[in-house]
Amino acid sequence: MMKLKVEKVGDGLHHSEVVVSVHTDQGEEGLVIDKRSLHEGFVSVGYPIRSDGDSFLIELPRETYAGNWRVWVDRSQLEAV
Repeated sequence: MMKLKVEKVGDGLHHSEVVVSVHTDQGEEGLVIDKRSLHEGFVSVGYPIRSDGDSFLIELPRETYAGNWRVWVDRSQLEAV
């Protein structure tokens, strides 16, 4: 299991949600997640699906604003659980 570094950027529409930003290889991606999913600036993402050098394809817990479920992130954005 892996966890992904995220940055809280605001509150969601519902009291149980939070808006976070993920630094991907293509730029910043925003998504809304459940507050309980956010732990000390990290969210669980499971194991990477693919790798290419220091980049890993991961599946996010929710869809981003752009409609992406999977994004490429740098190894530095991930930590093992």
